[in-house]
Amino acid sequence: MKFCSFETAQRRTYGVVCDAGVVDLKDALGAQAPESLEALIAAMADHRLRQETITAALLGVQPIPLNQVSWCPPLSRPGKIIGVAINNRMGQELAFRPFANPAFFLKPASSLIGCGRPVIVREEFGLTHPEPELGVVIGRGGKMIAESQALDHVFGYTIVNDVTSPGLKEQDSLEIVLPGVVRGGYRELLTWRHVRDEEHERSIYLTYHTLSKGADTFGPMGPWIVTRDEIQDPNRLTINSFDGDDLVFEDSTANLTFSVQRIIAHASKYMTLEPGDVLHCGTAMQPRIGGKYLMLAHWDIRRSGKPMSVEIEGIGRLENPVIVED
Repeated sequence: MKFCSFETAQRRTYGVVCDAGVVDLKDALGAQAPESLEALIAAMADHRLRQETITAALLGVQPIPLNQVSWCPPLSRPGKIIGVAINNRMGQELAFRPFANPAFFLKPASSLIGCGRPVIVREEFGLTHPEPELGVVIGRGGKMIAESQALDHVFGYTIVNDVTSPGLKEQDSLEIVLPGVVRGGYRELLTWRHVRDEEHERSIYLTYHTLSKGADTFGPMGPWIVTRDEIQDPNRLTINSFDGDDLVFEDSTANLTFSVQRIIAHASKYMTLEPGDVLHCGTAMQPRIGGKYLMLAHWDIRRSGKPMSVEIEGIGRLENPVIVED
């Protein structure tokens, strides 16, 4: 089943996508309809609303044609949007000290937009590129979730384009040079660095990702959520990325360093996962052989002039135009 949120000329609502269009599920459920898709996921998690009830409500309801709907992000205000940094074997192979566990960052809900909505980037942001990723939507919450049981906590899967601005990241980075006499503190926590000389040993590098990944419109998501039962193995899905009609990156979730199960289990050791939370699993970054970009950083959406699209096997295609402002 494909759950979505959308707008028509009349209102914003949520529904189920079928071959003939979209069924307005909020209308079909009537008085028992939760307020939002997030609330519906929570109601299903604690069995206040059952799959059989939803299936029965859809029977005989006339779908709305797809050309009459405008996609919203499936979830408008998830409690948490958790990204996984450098979760790709290409990136880990280049690291001086590869991650032993998934490393996380948070993306604000205010960055979310739906399929077809424009990503707005300003010239002052500098280099800005897409990051095509599998999104995992939590259905049943929990803490200290075992890796072997992690998929039981998944409601479904979606597509996330983790738009990132290295230009903004550069502005939010700094080097602190410690006096040579300083001992303890950070000095004892820097074994992850490749220290080249005595002077470099005194440097601490700090980078903050909030603006570079969390600016308004930097979170395209959708166009819908495919329920868990329709995806046999989330760790073996093809991910293709397009610059306009040009296929520029070809990758697979099989190339992620940490599996979906490992990501969920590790995150739940530190943060209680709740229904509707989203984890996006790491960037698909394998360039197409003979393609126009050798790496994602070459794909500056300020200069492309074309929409960007992410296509994930079994889920669909997320496409967004780009508007560049001075």
